[in-house]
Order: sequence, then C-alpha cells, then structure tokens
Amino acid sequence: MKISGLYAVNFRNYTQCQLKLASMINVFYGKNAQGKTNILEAIFYGAFGLSHRTSTEEDLLKLGTDAMAVGIEFASFSGTHEVKLKKYRQQQKWKKEIWLDGAKVRPKEHYGALNTVMFSPEDLQLVKGEPALRRRFFDMQISQTDPIYYDLLVKYNRVLLQRNRLLKELRDEGGRQEILQPWNQEFIKLATAITKKRLQALAKLEAIASEIYASITSNQEELKVRYELKANNGELLYPASAEELTESFYAKALVERERIDILRGNTGIGPHRDDLQLLLNGLSLRSFGSQGQQRSSALALKLSQLEYVRREIGEFPILLLDDVMSELDDSRRAQLLLFIDGRVQTFITVNDRELIPDLVGNAYFRIENGVINEA
Repeated sequence: MKISGLYAVNFRNYTQCQLKLASMINVFYGKNAQGKTNILEAIFYGAFGLSHRTSTEEDLLKLGTDAMAVGIEFASFSGTHEVKLKKYRQQQKWKKEIWLDGAKVRPKEHYGALNTVMFSPEDLQLVKGEPALRRRFFDMQISQTDPIYYDLLVKYNRVLLQRNRLLKELRDEGGRQEILQPWNQEFIKLATAITKKRLQALAKLEAIASEIYASITSNQEELKVRYELKANNGELLYPASAEELTESFYAKALVERERIDILRGNTGIGPHRDDLQLLLNGLSLRSFGSQGQQRSSALALKLSQLEYVRREIGEFPILLLDDVMSELDDSRRAQLLLFIDGRVQTFITVNDRELIPDLVGNAYFRIENGVINEA
C-alpha cells in the first residue's frame, strides 16, 4: 500500500496543502509547533475518519473557518483509489461526508480502505500504560482487516451506552429491572462475539510479536501476550482460546452483578474493561520489566501490527511515526528503520533531520509555520 498524493484544506494550521509523495520514506522535520504532526494527523484522519489526538473533530478545522477537507490518493493490491473527507457547518449543524473513489460511503465502508498504523511516544507506554491504550491498539489492529469486528464494536458501544443510561435511571428514579433484559441479551451476544474475535486475533499477534521481539533483541527472552478478563469477584481470567468463552459466562456475570451495576450506574464487565497482559519469560513486563525491555516490547507490538495487517490482507499498511525517533535509543531506532526499509511506506516527523540516516529513496520535507518545502 502506498500513498501518492495528499491534500488538505483548512486543516489545523494549513489553509491549503498539496503534496506529491513518490518515496517510501518521507521525513518531515522542523521545530516544534510548525505543523509536522498535522500532516500525519491528516493521513490518519483520511484513513479512519477520526483523529489520534482529539475526540472532537471540530478541533481539526483551522481557526476561524467552518469547513475543511482532506483527500488522499493511494494504491493497493486492488488498484488506485482516492478517499475524501469533508467536515462543514450547515445551518448551525456540523455535517460530515466521506467519499471513496467518487462514491459517497458510510464510515464502515470507509474504515479499512486505507490501512494505516500510527506509532507515537504514547505507544511506548503500551506495556505500563492504562488498559484503554492496549484496547485501542488491539481494536484498531483487528478492525482494519475485519469489517465484521468493526461493526460489532459499533453496535456494542451503542448497547453499552443505552444499558448504562438505563442503569442510571434505575439508580436515580427507581423502576422495574426487567427493562434491562432486552439490552442484556444484546450485550451478551455482542460481548461474546467481540471477545472471541479478540482471542482469535491474539493468537496470531502473539506469534508475530514474539518473533519480532527475538529479532530486535539479543537476549534469550520469550515475549507472551495474554488476554485478561476480570470476573465479578475481582479474579483475573486468562482464556486461552475462543472456545473457552461462551454466552453463558456473560449471562451469569450480568445476573450476579446487576445490583452493583445499578448502584454504580455503569456496566462493570465486558470487552470495554478487558486488558492485554505482557509477559517476558513468564513474568509481568509491567511489574518486573526494565525500561529497556518495556520499550523493546512496545516496539515489537507496533511492528507486529504492521506484519499482522500484511498477513491478513497481503500487503503492508502505511506507517506513521510521530516524533517517536527521539524517544528511541540508537539500537532500537536502527532496528525500526531496518524493518521498514524498502517494504513499508513510512511518514516520519522529527525535530532533527540527522536522526534519520539517508536511505535509498528518502524524501525530506522542511516545515516552518505551515509552509512545506522539499529539501
């Protein structure tokens, strides 16, 4: 997969930006707050229809404007394509349009057309950061190659939102708990399907991550990734396969915790609470791993995301490296560049151009005050 062109109108600090991109490695360098990350964010937005930095899309518009657009031309195994996204205000309401190859499409038809993996300094916290970071990493990995999983997540989040609303009503206003039953049944079905797909994907991810970790370190250490599911009594469960999990698990759990869910006004069990546990030689990386081991494991996970997508769809996704090079030491930086060189089209932001050695076909772009010059 390769991007050949990018344009953006009224996106962040760019009134108008148009780039032709022929190289496999594209380096955007310059001082802070000049617009380097905004280029990567535009690509990410074109791929997913959302930002990796904010949950409020209106933040992406250039100050003082009420409409923006992003367009990306790219090639994949299925041919050449173009995706366009528009966000604009009309009669005091925000509207959004997504176009793929000239046809207006829905988000679920757009998601996965342009496969992209983002690696930012935050991702170096994959091992010791909050569970939400690992869930987001895992969900985005699976969703790009499995439209059914993406659809399950969308439906699950809607059901979860509605169930939580009813739990708050029961807590604050009282009423018959039977009103939860239709939502419980849908929750059980969706939670089971999502967790099973996660377990199936994890078996593939773990094998890839373990292989990559071994290749980027000289230590004889084995990286393992386990799915962590918290039961009602606080016990952590580690199902080894999708076959171990049935709908009866969630059905029983919801009955057992119905009263406490009402008291708290939210659903305390389900895929939105689960986690991934990383182990090195059987020990928790979060608790016992050194900083170097944790960073090598985070790097292995992000590289495994690239390889996972390649094995699922037959080609590498686009890689976005947002200011991550300065966070890696020389050895890990070299391993990352070795992995991507000639195989993965990569967009890199750095303050110091010298952090990226001249490789065959590199393109360098200097950014200052939102002005881009190839240099």
